Amino acid sequence: MRYRRLDLNLLVALDALLSECSVSRAAERLCLGQSATSSALGRLREHFNDPLLVQVGRRLEPTALGLELLPKVREALALTREIVDAPVNFDPARCARHFTLVASDYVAGVLLPAVSLELARIAPGVRLTLRDLPVPRDGDVVSEALDYRRSDCVIVPQRRLNPAYPHVPLMSDQLCCIVCARQARFADGLSLASYCEAEHVVREFADGQNLAMDAVHLHELGIQRRVAVALESFVLMPEFIVGTARIATVFRRQARRFAEHYGLRIHPAPLAFPDAVQVLQWHPYQERDPAMLWFRGLLLEQAARLDHDQVDQPAG
Repeated sequence: MRYRRLDLNLLVALDALLSECSVSRAAERLCLGQSATSSALGRLREHFNDPLLVQVGRRLEPTALGLELLPKVREALALTREIVDAPVNFDPARCARHFTLVASDYVAGVLLPAVSLELARIAPGVRLTLRDLPVPRDGDVVSEALDYRRSDCVIVPQRRLNPAYPHVPLMSDQLCCIVCARQARFADGLSLASYCEAEHVVREFADGQNLAMDAVHLHELGIQRRVAVALESFVLMPEFIVGTARIATVFRRQARRFAEHYGLRIHPAPLAFPDAVQVLQWHPYQERDPAMLWFRGLLLEQAARLDHDQVDQPAG
């Protein structure tokens, strides 16, 4: 490739010639014959209109221009190597990217604190913005998050996966129920009849359409719940369970966290809900972005650690 009439390949030869001050040693360094190296020196002399190397006794010495060019050439080649090797030598400690991730407050609560801690430890220059799942204008949460909202990644339930975008399974969980621990009514567990008779706290999107996985499954089975409170956030659910005879259907990992901070009891769901798989999706054009490759790997690593650290425990 030429830039202002100079073949840029000659910069590598110039570095070798000025560093070695010997055509033969430069040829060895470049893995070229002496005649090809001498020809390269001739073309460089012609371009710069300067001998670059002159005979002083039995040695070649750089001219004033040669001495001036050498550190600049080394700097240019070092920068070129950095650019070329970036996908291979990505260093999170030197990364200053800003990642925007869209996920439900469930994912944000159980997975992303660990991700944030790891970022602080190994990539302190990285900034992370978390956004809740948007209400899609056309029914597609993924394109809404990635295209309209200009986010880098989105984590969605598998049923909301958009196959037009790259994706990978991230984590899975099971649905269970939480009740107030002081409610003797639920001390022995939940039957389907008591589940249907009780009042429920549910999660709904801002438009009033309940898109939670439990609601979809119950609708498919023809089961209706008595909804007492509808919230936009999973995190608020315990506040509306404590001191009442209400039930909330939540993910097991989240239920365990709630039980640690509230007077709640965890019960298995009285019917078989499918496993809830969360899927990570991103823009196709970022498929080979070194920083994004690393960030997606970090999410997968922390999700796998979550699976390892939180092995199944008895529901109650």
